[in-house]
Amino acid sequence: MRTYKIILANAKVNNGNRGCVALSLTAMHLVRQLVNSSGNEVRFYLPDSEDSKMGPHRVKVLDEEIEYVACGYPIPLSAKGYLARAAHLRRTMTDYEIFKSADMILDIGQGDSFTDIYGANRFEVIDRIHRAARLFGKPYCLLPQTIGPFHNEKLKQRACLSIRKAALTMARDHQSLQFIEEQVGQGVSASEVIDVAFFMPYRKKAFPQGHIHVGLNISALLWHGGYSQDNQFGLAVDYPALVTKVIDFFLSQPDVVLHLVPHVVNAERMVENDYAVCYDLCERYANEQLVLAPFFLSPIDAKNYISGMDFFMGARMHSTIAAFSTGVAVLPMAYSRKFGGLFADTLHYTHVADLKTASEADIMSMVEDCFARREVLKEEIDHSLETSVKAYHDKFNTKLRELLQL
Repeated sequence: MRTYKIILANAKVNNGNRGCVALSLTAMHLVRQLVNSSGNEVRFYLPDSEDSKMGPHRVKVLDEEIEYVACGYPIPLSAKGYLARAAHLRRTMTDYEIFKSADMILDIGQGDSFTDIYGANRFEVIDRIHRAARLFGKPYCLLPQTIGPFHNEKLKQRACLSIRKAALTMARDHQSLQFIEEQVGQGVSASEVIDVAFFMPYRKKAFPQGHIHVGLNISALLWHGGYSQDNQFGLAVDYPALVTKVIDFFLSQPDVVLHLVPHVVNAERMVENDYAVCYDLCERYANEQLVLAPFFLSPIDAKNYISGMDFFMGARMHSTIAAFSTGVAVLPMAYSRKFGGLFADTLHYTHVADLKTASEADIMSMVEDCFARREVLKEEIDHSLETSVKAYHDKFNTKLRELLQL
C-alpha cells in the first residue's frame, strides 16, 4: 500500500465563500475515493487553507472525515514575504520539505480565479503554485476551473506558460478549452471536465408542503458594484434595482415563499457578504413570505437547503450549481463568461439571464417565463444529470486515475 502525498492548492476550507470551499471539499472527497478504491491512501497538504495554525486538521463531508495538513509556500510573493519567511525559518523548512517530498500538486484555482478580471494581484496568488511546482520539479494538474479571460497580455503569456508546463489542465467549460487550444497551442494536455461541485454529496432538505419554495441568491459583490464599486463587471442593468423587481414579482405570486439564500457569508459587513445584503432586505420588506436562509457553516449545508427549492435563481455560480446538481429548476444570473461557458456551452442549458447584455425588461420576462415553466426546466436538468453530468464524472475519475497511475 502506498501513501500519496498531494498538495491541493488554491483550495480554501476556512472561508466565507461557500463556493470556493465546496470546490476544496469535493476535490478532497473525490481524490480520496479514487486513491482508497485502488487500495492506497492519500495525505493532503493545503497551503491556502486559511487555517490560523499550521499542522494537521480535519474537515467533514457529510459523515466522512478527511484529514489534511495546513502548510505554507516556501516561495513568498514579495520581498516582505521573504523577510517573514526568514524570521520563521523552522516553518519555512517544514514547508520546503513538504513541497520537496510531494508526489503531485493539484490546483483548483478557486474555481474562476485563473484570470485577470479580478485584478493582477489575484492572478499572482493563483499562479504562484504553478511556479512553485516548476521550481521543485513536481508534476501539477489544474483541476476543473475557468481559464481566462485575460486582458493583460503579460499575464496571459504567463498563464499560457503555466498551462503548457502542466501535466494536465481540466477546463470546466468549452470556452476555457477553446482559450487553451487557441492561445496555448498544440501538444498541451487539456480536457474539458465539469466543475467538481456538481459531485459534492448532500442530503435533500424537505420544506413544508402547500407552498412553492423559491430560492434567490443575491451577490453582494454585484450589489456593491464589484471590488472597485463602480460596476467593475460591466453590467448592463442596475443590479440592486433588478433584484428588487425580482423580489417584488415573487412576493406577488400566490403560495410562494421566497428564500433569500446567501452563498458568501461573513460575520462582518464587507463588499462580498451576501448575508448582510439579504438580512437588510428582509428587514426592509418585513414580509412573512420572505425568508432569510440560515448562516450556512459549510457549502454542504447550503446545498442541502437549496436542494429543497422548487425554483432557484442566483448570481453566485456555485449556488446555481448546487441547484442544478440537485435537480432544481434554476435560472443563473450571469456576470461573466464562466456562466455561459458552463451552462450553455457545456451543459446545453439555455436558461441563463445575462446581466452584461440583457435589459432589465428582458431579464424579468425570462424570470416570469422560467418560473411558469419550472417543471419543463427540471425535466431538462434531470436528463442532463443522467447523461452529460454523469459522463463528466466518469471522465474526471479516468483522468485522475491516469494522472496518479492508480
